[in-house]
Amino acid sequence: MTLDHTGLFLQVLYPDQESILVTARILRTFGRFALPLFAFNIVNGVRHTSSFKRYILRISSLALIVMIFFMVLEYAHISPTGNRLLRAGNIYLDLALLALAVWAIKHENKWMRLLTLLPLAISVLSFIVKCYETETNIDILWYPSFLTLQYDWFTIVLGLGFYFSNYIADSYISLTQDKTGMDKSIWEVSGNYQVLVNIINAFILFVVSIFHYLFVYMWPTGVFWDAGTQLYAIFSGAFILLYSGKRGYNAKWFQIGTYLYYPLHIVVLIILFVTISGGL
Repeated sequence: MTLDHTGLFLQVLYPDQESILVTARILRTFGRFALPLFAFNIVNGVRHTSSFKRYILRISSLALIVMIFFMVLEYAHISPTGNRLLRAGNIYLDLALLALAVWAIKHENKWMRLLTLLPLAISVLSFIVKCYETETNIDILWYPSFLTLQYDWFTIVLGLGFYFSNYIADSYISLTQDKTGMDKSIWEVSGNYQVLVNIINAFILFVVSIFHYLFVYMWPTGVFWDAGTQLYAIFSGAFILLYSGKRGYNAKWFQIGTYLYYPLHIVVLIILFVTISGGL
């Protein structure tokens, strides 16, 4: 993520220096690994959290902080993307809506599960608005900037795919049990169950990423992202394949640090580039 944002700043500040742009593109290529891993962790976080209220409150609070920060940059005219920073999207809004979607779809009340449609609807609408604005260069004023997602439906669909990977694995085991003689408990004891789930997750990432890439051909004048670079998100599946299924390091200071890292690293990058370039 830090590499991605460093590359973004380089692209904006040095658009005519090819050697710097090459470096920026390399950094942004590695940056594509971040979102799938964030989505993967959000899904597991919602699945295992002891208090969804506290979990969603933390993510939503950070979404609000980032939103306010972007507004300050935009209206103070120091945004690296001019007056359209809010339209670039707020990644914490993506993650908050994904958390809400996963919570809703796993809810015991079947009517509450319908709430999953709300994040999906917002993510699709955000995508359509940005595509239309890109194609026509006309701002859609009726759609509030603060509801603009950064990755739109890609985040929500990918995350829901990760959520259903366990169910897909269970279905596969059930269908093959007669042939293999292995039920779910045997898969779990051998450690192969998590391997199977990881493979399914990596495959889901591949399919959703390819589908995301196909929009270049479906709406070539409206696609607002670098489709070739974005496709490298597929390779973050290598990290997902290594997932043990167990909780990692979880000290309190580390938890707080991971939530605060996003806004803090943006501030550091802005200060750094303002110092180097004399202004944004």
